[in-house]
Amino acid sequence: MRLASLIPFIAVGAFAADTPFDLIRPVYPMEWSTAIVENGGTVYDFALFNVNEKDTVVGTPKSGSKPADFKANAYIADTLNQAYIDALSLSVSNIRVNQAGYLPDDPEKLFYYVSYECESATYSVVDLDGEEVAAGGKFTATGDYAQSNRTVKAYVNSIQERYTVERVTPKTKLCAGKLAELAALPTDKRLRIKVGKEYSSTFIVSDKVYSMVRDANLKFFGGERSGDSESWSHGPSHVHDTIPGGWYDAGDFLKMAPTMGYTFFVLSVLSAVHPERDEDHYAFNHNEIVKTDGIPDMLREARHGAEFYLRSYEYAKGDIKDMIVNIGDAEDHNYWNRADSMESVKQLRPRSVLHGIGPGMSAQVAAGLALLSVQYATYDKTFADSCLNVAIKLYDYAKAHYGEGEVCVGSLYPCSNPSNYVDVLAMAAIALHYATYEKTKKMDYLNDAAEDKTINDNKNAKYGFEYFSAGWLGSARGFYAGGWPSDYDNRFAITLYAFYKLLLADKSTAEKFGIQDSVRLDYIQRVVYSMARGVADGASGGENAISLLGGRDLHYPTPWFVTVIFSWGTNQYDSGNIINMLTYAEVAKDIETKKTLGDTLVWNHAKVRQLAINKMNYILGMNQWDICFMMGVGDKNEAHPHHRTSNPEGWNGYDYERHEELPVTYNYRPPVGALMGGSLDDSLTSDWAKYTATETTIYGNASFLVTNVLLSPEKSTAIADTSKKDTTKADSTKEAIVEIAKIGDARLAVVNNGVTLDVNYTLPTEQNVNISLVSVKGKVQKRYAPGRESAGSHALQWNVESIPAGAYIVNYSAGSFRQHKLVTITR
Repeated sequence: MRLASLIPFIAVGAFAADTPFDLIRPVYPMEWSTAIVENGGTVYDFALFNVNEKDTVVGTPKSGSKPADFKANAYIADTLNQAYIDALSLSVSNIRVNQAGYLPDDPEKLFYYVSYECESATYSVVDLDGEEVAAGGKFTATGDYAQSNRTVKAYVNSIQERYTVERVTPKTKLCAGKLAELAALPTDKRLRIKVGKEYSSTFIVSDKVYSMVRDANLKFFGGERSGDSESWSHGPSHVHDTIPGGWYDAGDFLKMAPTMGYTFFVLSVLSAVHPERDEDHYAFNHNEIVKTDGIPDMLREARHGAEFYLRSYEYAKGDIKDMIVNIGDAEDHNYWNRADSMESVKQLRPRSVLHGIGPGMSAQVAAGLALLSVQYATYDKTFADSCLNVAIKLYDYAKAHYGEGEVCVGSLYPCSNPSNYVDVLAMAAIALHYATYEKTKKMDYLNDAAEDKTINDNKNAKYGFEYFSAGWLGSARGFYAGGWPSDYDNRFAITLYAFYKLLLADKSTAEKFGIQDSVRLDYIQRVVYSMARGVADGASGGENAISLLGGRDLHYPTPWFVTVIFSWGTNQYDSGNIINMLTYAEVAKDIETKKTLGDTLVWNHAKVRQLAINKMNYILGMNQWDICFMMGVGDKNEAHPHHRTSNPEGWNGYDYERHEELPVTYNYRPPVGALMGGSLDDSLTSDWAKYTATETTIYGNASFLVTNVLLSPEKSTAIADTSKKDTTKADSTKEAIVEIAKIGDARLAVVNNGVTLDVNYTLPTEQNVNISLVSVKGKVQKRYAPGRESAGSHALQWNVESIPAGAYIVNYSAGSFRQHKLVTITR
């Protein structure tokens, strides 16, 4: 017997030594105190946790406990026990800030203070060491009151609770503070607001704050990658899918057409429309920020999606109706494990697939591929040409089959109807015009988008600018979502924005793409009126109003600004409203500044943008619970996401040979960049089992990515967190991660000695070790779990003479470090 091949897989560790968003990563408070917040308290006492005494596996810290690695203002390790994260987040500060930060040009920089004495209180701004940098801030009563209810449930596994906490803060007067009223604050430096003895979470003032949130946001897509895809958070997974690759839908391992297609669409549109806001801060593996790949990060992530669709096209041998873009079904929900361990639960049946792509999805993918063909040509011309060739065929198919139903797993996602997917047909036609006109000089695709009366002949266009006269844009009801925010089924605002930015924004660009100026001006007017209609109708109301074009009003509530009606994924759907607002505000401002349509119209774009920013403030910490809903950003995050790879609380591992439950094999690691769901009212539940409140999704993250890109500056440069004096990362496995990742195979070598397999590894510090040899179908052949081993070199030898020939994976973990090697045993 011999070892025929030895292929290294990508190592996966904890946070890199630094990230592009260090300035907004979670840090510990100035002290670990269980006093009331008004007296400087920063954590909730473990004595107030309702602990399950039957839990003898994980346990809950005792009253007065603090993390072993606690240092004031040090980074919070992503290996931190969930109980400590809960203790921090359950201590609800009365000072509610955007925990990422504020743009320097934000004319408000709004935050809230909750106190019956708030009108007479004053505040100051301090740095991390408590040194005052500004003082004399005053509050204004809002006329509102704030209260919050938190329910936290922690689990050992899917059936055994660990602890529960129910925390209610009383209804109290709410006052507003505006940092913009103070003297200029220092930029690109962590700050806190101080009222009396109480401090807020940290924040920054920077024009790069949202590009940093964007960089965190992008990591979630890397964590959701399927296949052998250099994910920063897990090893190769579901490599035997009929079509490998793509992204997992949410906290599960489904690959679904609506959400995966929307994610690809968004990444492609953003990288095309805003290449100046797409930066190369990462290698393809997001743990690497030093030796990057030279390709802008959104563009590179878009390629990962494109490769899935190109594989599907090749699988179908060009027969589009046989393409596969839906993989998995509800049975996938029966397993709770890491993505790279799913096939080790037991020998799984082949994952179910749906054949067919449907016209709407075909058009959406065509749009993404067409845009990618332009943007990627500099980096890989062959790949870019393949994208364009397939885009053309997919669009032709979508156009020919318009009116037919979509292909989707209806029990999981409702299938779009033709009135909804007209938006991506329009975007596909616009994208193909953008990709082909300079070479062909043909107007066919643009005619499909806006001129062909055989597609649509909208008589209303004669009477109102909120209608287009023909083409896909000439939809009878108008080109807007009909009262919905932007989401995976409503891409109208994104399409209108891309149309304007790619083809219409100035006269020379339009001429370059064969558009006469009179036509351009007509298109622009219809674009911006349609956008205004979408903004007004997408939000769900409130007592305040902003007047928009066409006599419409944008209604919104205060003090929290939330304008959706969905209890499932409140933040992701309100991100869709923010998309509508920011795209309108940017286009309207550009038109008004250039006087493209004269100077007599009432735009109110500044007010709309400010409302969008205040909605972002809410999502990022200025809310009832003092929680930042973007994982890995801000000082206070939830800790119980419905997300299998990151959170073991739903573990249901079972040994089907011995018929017994298996112990949990991994620890909680935050799904950095994930947007958590939020709530419609004052109650927030943190419980992995309540997926309507805690499940993370790629489509929610895709929408939130749009908002962050729209608020990002051009080509920002990441800034080191120099304000933090203690720069030692609070992660006891830091040295192991850095050294093993740097030295590579010298730290994990697998060699063949005839009938034995030698596994040699080195530990820089004492670590908990677990090594297994698993077949690609998931059957464990060998396991070595000695527990903690001392620093130094170690050797393990397995006799593999009785193991059948075939492909196997060596799974190796030391502390939080993981590495996987594929070995093929032949005889």
